[in-house]
Amino acid sequence: MQKIKVLLILHFFCSSLFIQNSKAQNFGLKIISVSDSSVITTDLKRFDSLWSDCMFNYGRKDISYLFSDYEPNISKTNPITLLNFITGVEIPLSDMFVFRLVYSHKFNDSVKMYQLDMGWMQIAVLYNNNRNKLMRFESINSFNLSASTYKNLTVFTSQKINKKELVNSYKQVNYAINDLGLDKDSFSKLSLRVYSGSTLKDAYSYIGGLEYINFFNPKAQFGGMGDPFNKVILSGINKTVHVHELMHFAIPFKCNFFLGEGLASYYGGIAGNSFQVNLQEVLEFIKNKGIHTFSDALLLWRTEPYFNSVRGSYVFSAFMLYQIRKDFPLETYRNFVRNCKSDEEMIESLKKLYNLDSEVSVFNRIYYGI
Repeated sequence: MQKIKVLLILHFFCSSLFIQNSKAQNFGLKIISVSDSSVITTDLKRFDSLWSDCMFNYGRKDISYLFSDYEPNISKTNPITLLNFITGVEIPLSDMFVFRLVYSHKFNDSVKMYQLDMGWMQIAVLYNNNRNKLMRFESINSFNLSASTYKNLTVFTSQKINKKELVNSYKQVNYAINDLGLDKDSFSKLSLRVYSGSTLKDAYSYIGGLEYINFFNPKAQFGGMGDPFNKVILSGINKTVHVHELMHFAIPFKCNFFLGEGLASYYGGIAGNSFQVNLQEVLEFIKNKGIHTFSDALLLWRTEPYFNSVRGSYVFSAFMLYQIRKDFPLETYRNFVRNCKSDEEMIESLKKLYNLDSEVSVFNRIYYGI
């Protein structure tokens, strides 16, 4: 497989040109740096512009005009079901504006596939070069997915579903709902579609290179994504149902991003495993870095590739919830998770909870036991 080392950095508020080895060229893209300018074709330039508009307008306005195969039953404001999700983690889509084009594949005379590495996940996107527009993967119907229904879930796979796994996944969700004192009906009334990537047995024959480890996150090969607009879950883990992503739909109250991912990880696991799998590794990393505040810890995922690769922020948050659940009565725990709409509110709530006067003191109490 020929890998094309192209770095396309899509940023809507920067117009300067990033120079690398004096080979960068400005082709009207936001910023572009390439190791070989010959790979910048007319199609790639057009694709970059479309992809930029698609991501920037996520959830904001009608993006149907960007696609050659728009269908009325697909949300006009959300591109997620238009993509073929491969690997990664669940973070805001605003961080999709940086990608490396690692592979391209020609399906036929009119359809090209671009495999994009965003550093934290990889996805593949189709481009119709005859119509100069993006395409949905469903349109080429490569995987012949079949649907299986269980309660309010419709799971699309290319292999037979183990119903026992579906039942156990649902039990995990119900446990979280009961533990948090949530309304069961609010989740059961949601009609959710799950695209189970782990069962796409023909994916590698259609799209080369997707088994390669993520460049930025060497251990983060699997993950999922929830689409709040279309009520869709895209999964790349080795289980039929991505319970972590189900948790995001089952837990309706607003909270800061750190706690939201912690709740999904505490009750639903991370990439199909318990958050405790990488726990000792993450705690040791925090200790070796001399971290003693939440403020510093919350920056690690942006500055430390290794911490990101072991899902440090998710493990870190889930462990905090585990400690609080153990240290306090159930109602106290429930009240805490409902009153952390920002990082600042979370830190203040923790100080009150443990009756400590500083962020350092409460951090040391939770993570170092002192």
